[in-house]
Amino acid sequence: MTAVVAAAETAMERFDRHMVEATGYVLEDYTLIRDSPLTSLERMQLYGTLVDESGAVEALEKFAREDRKSNAGRKPLFTFRTVLILYMMHIDDKNNRYDHIARTLYAQMTPETRAYLELPKKWGNKRDWYCRYWRAMNRMLELCEPWKVDKKHHLTAKQYKRALKSYSQSKRDRMDELMNMLVHATVRRLPADIRAMYSGNIAIDGTLIEVAGRPNPGKNYDHEDRRNLDAMSGRYRRGGKHDGKGKVTDKAGWEMQTVVTVPNSPKQPNSFPILTTGLAFHHPGRIKHGPRIAMEAHAREFNERGYMMADRAYNGLKTLGFQLPTRQMGFRGVYNYKKKESDVQGAIDDVIFIGGRPYVKWMPPAQKTARKDFLDGKISRDTYESLIEKRKAYELKDKGKPAADGSQRFTYPDLSGAMCIDPATKNPVKPKLKKTTFTLHPNTEEAMRVIKHLSGFAFKSEQWKEWHGLRSHVESNNQYVKADAETDLGNPEKRRARGYAYHALTSAMAFAVSNMRRIVSFIEAQAVAALGEKELRHRMRNRAE
Repeated sequence: MTAVVAAAETAMERFDRHMVEATGYVLEDYTLIRDSPLTSLERMQLYGTLVDESGAVEALEKFAREDRKSNAGRKPLFTFRTVLILYMMHIDDKNNRYDHIARTLYAQMTPETRAYLELPKKWGNKRDWYCRYWRAMNRMLELCEPWKVDKKHHLTAKQYKRALKSYSQSKRDRMDELMNMLVHATVRRLPADIRAMYSGNIAIDGTLIEVAGRPNPGKNYDHEDRRNLDAMSGRYRRGGKHDGKGKVTDKAGWEMQTVVTVPNSPKQPNSFPILTTGLAFHHPGRIKHGPRIAMEAHAREFNERGYMMADRAYNGLKTLGFQLPTRQMGFRGVYNYKKKESDVQGAIDDVIFIGGRPYVKWMPPAQKTARKDFLDGKISRDTYESLIEKRKAYELKDKGKPAADGSQRFTYPDLSGAMCIDPATKNPVKPKLKKTTFTLHPNTEEAMRVIKHLSGFAFKSEQWKEWHGLRSHVESNNQYVKADAETDLGNPEKRRARGYAYHALTSAMAFAVSNMRRIVSFIEAQAVAALGEKELRHRMRNRAE
């Protein structure tokens, strides 16, 4: 056996092993099962094992025990497990309407699939099965619905205010837990040696989960009647903070915060799959808590800590609500900034902070104001980029990652060859450093202002552009999940049921099944890179024959 043939055999064995670890099957068998009819027991088991591994059923049973007032009443026809398996299977089939699920229950069940779902043999037409599944789903969703609200009629302003007062934080926390259990079950399907490649980089963003119908009045118009049957849904606009202000282009909906894994570096685009690892669900534009919740969910599943890419909306959050907690988790942000926040952001002792990075205070004045001067038209782009590059001589370097309290150590630069200017006299000076390291502690108001903007790379530097560019992966992942060729989550007509819990669960299921597709695609891409697409197809075809 030649070395080339031996390498190909090894690559094929690794490909098959990865597929079996992730799905239980080699690729050709997995593809066949996913494309088989809904009557297939093997297809149903694909989703059943994910549901069983997630812990979602046990969590729902615990929620039900907490809410149960007595053991009176008849035993439900559907278990929570049955509801979840059927729903995940139909989301992967791109048609999760209750009517479609009812058709499966009425006309497409076999003795084997019925036994797997623990469904008793019961007479009924399609309408009967629709009502049975609808009741079972609502019984489950009620455990995680934060508001007590009528979903059959448009609410008056008075009814809406009453619903607002019924808010339950514990039920909302339950949904956060349930959503992340489902996506984490898919993340754990990563083959062990692929999982070991991860260096800890992530990106975070929010995405609209549109609701059918007209948008409700904005958050400052509680005195107006609701216009959407999903009375608690919000109003979304494309720009700004996404909180709709009343334009005709506003849409009804919710917003999902998503955290995704990104490549280990910009120069290694295929080093790790793009997977959703943290979720939070909220009204559009109301991101006070959601980003932190999604980040905490990711941090529970992964121990690795790298860079966190985020847009200016996250940099604009309160320090205690986002930047400090994420640093306490061990992440270093890579942020975008507004014009007024891109130059000097604070000063502590002999260190000034500009564009997210620490520098000694003896930096020449033209370098301190480079961004503002460029935006004001005082200097050219070439001059601006040159000044940004020259800042490196004055920059303190990270010494390790953030500590558990959010503090960060830095090492001072060697200033022996740098031109230093006294900020008071504007004259050249030869500063004598009294220490070699500087520690930023989150214990003063000024330090908290600095931490709010602290970044892993200097704003608009070449490194910043490369790393912040990885943020596009979270946007493309959100679009991927919502595309009609995938789960079709972006189509509100396929989500006609109402309520926070319904849309949150549906969205989480869509991200979960999309994770599985991403994992399989990554494994296949690795095999193509090792063998070539023609050789891989040839080997699979020969094996089938």
